[in-house]
Amino acid sequence: SFIHSIGPFLIMIRPSPFVVGTSHQTMKPQAKIRLRAAVAAAIVMLANTSSVSSFTSFATFYQTSSVDKRLAFASSINEKNHDLPMRQSFTLKSPSALNMAEAEEKDYISPMRQRPRPKGGDTAYTNENILRQLRYYNDIRKVGGKDCVQDLYVRDPNTVGDSVRFWFVGKVARCVSQELAIAKLFNLIEEHATRIRPIELGRSFGSLEIYVAPGDTELLTSQNDPGVRLQKAERFVEGVEKVALLEVGLNLEILTNEGAGFCIVRTEDGVVPPHMIG
Repeated sequence: SFIHSIGPFLIMIRPSPFVVGTSHQTMKPQAKIRLRAAVAAAIVMLANTSSVSSFTSFATFYQTSSVDKRLAFASSINEKNHDLPMRQSFTLKSPSALNMAEAEEKDYISPMRQRPRPKGGDTAYTNENILRQLRYYNDIRKVGGKDCVQDLYVRDPNTVGDSVRFWFVGKVARCVSQELAIAKLFNLIEEHATRIRPIELGRSFGSLEIYVAPGDTELLTSQNDPGVRLQKAERFVEGVEKVALLEVGLNLEILTNEGAGFCIVRTEDGVVPPHMIG
């Protein structure tokens, strides 16, 4: 039957014949119209012949010919006044179809380059938000000094007991309480932690725990000073929606030591294990 004879051909041309490695969904509008023209030509030809050899000849022609030759073939069929359904839609000889294709081509953006905006609004992990909060961090720190700064650590969920690792991920500067500041920027901090420590933290996004230490105490924590204790910050704090972004700043950690990063070992309560003191 006609359906049985044309079916294999339609399957054959389903991948894009115009751009190698590109599916029909990612083809440009101009290429889609060309594909319709070629498909229309195949339908017309097979509808007027039951010869298997004709089908084979056309399949060979389609696979070995250039795009221009395929389009010329489709146009020649239309010029012979064949009864082609939706003729104006399938042929490039239609001015309206060509104008529409040119308009679509002008505004075309490849779906492969499109990426949905990350969730989180003003605290989504985007370059714009990161740079804005860094500016606020510098502004707040210039006025308040290190007294308004806290160091940020994220607990490694794969460690327990007296050997819990805490990864340093940045600093926060604030004009509000410590609890409100961390809750306001929690999404940015958590996602950054998974980006710089994908192996240790990446699979735990959404359940990571953030801990804070007094500002600029990295040297003391690296020396296991028992006077520096980590405190857990809550993910949700009442009243956080009232905090303005300019009241909190964030300076995220950038790895410069070949990706090794900086971590400290503490107990589950955030204190230095007894055997590491001294």
